[in-house]
Amino acid sequence: MIKINSQLVSLFVAFLLFLSSCNSGRFELRQSDASYHLIDSLVGYDEAMDANIKPYRDSLNLEMKKVIGHSQQQLSGGLPEGLLSNFVTDLMLVETELLNPSIKVDISIVNIKGLRVPVNKGPITVESVYQLMPFENEIVYLTLTPQQVKELFHFMASVGGDGMSGASFAIKNKKAVDIKVGGQALEARNYIIATSDYLADGGDHFNIFLSAIKREEAGLKVRDAILQHIERLTAENKLVNSQLDKRIYYAE
Repeated sequence: MIKINSQLVSLFVAFLLFLSSCNSGRFELRQSDASYHLIDSLVGYDEAMDANIKPYRDSLNLEMKKVIGHSQQQLSGGLPEGLLSNFVTDLMLVETELLNPSIKVDISIVNIKGLRVPVNKGPITVESVYQLMPFENEIVYLTLTPQQVKELFHFMASVGGDGMSGASFAIKNKKAVDIKVGGQALEARNYIIATSDYLADGGDHFNIFLSAIKREEAGLKVRDAILQHIERLTAENKLVNSQLDKRIYYAE
């Protein structure tokens, strides 16, 4: 039987506590070693590693290749408006209203640079939507004054247009004219904009959004809104489609 000297144990514990108190929770890095390993085509195939990854890869591929809808035509980007940006901004109005019926969104905005690939005619897979919108952008609601809405549209006019739904304006001398929201001239009230958190943070020079008088998270990613909407259309036996309707156009 091993006999434990309780007095020695107590002294040892006290010594450790003393050392700990002297350190005050601060540790100093004395030495660090690193080595460089080139990962290229010369790295050999690891059968064991591939076997570990395969179940996850197969499951992911199965999900990504799933067809969720069909497009009646190819939807591509364009300025001052485009079929693709019209489709995405239109669906943002629909999906945000379904998500939060108490919030009346007046206008939705996306930047066409953020829509990375067109939607091809025919089957639409989950993978193709991820290629279209590879970013984890969240939808946010911004409240703007009428003057801020006007400044927003002036900026969009200065760059030749962008993705928008719920409003219309003409471009004249790089300014927005004949502005309408919901078919009506700007009123003396605040407007709610649905856009991505990237643009809301001033991305792509949408600096006016930084001055919004209110910001609220929708709790929905832009990509998820696209996926949901396409699946909703499919459930209703409808094709994905879009049209150019002069929501942004050049004044004659």
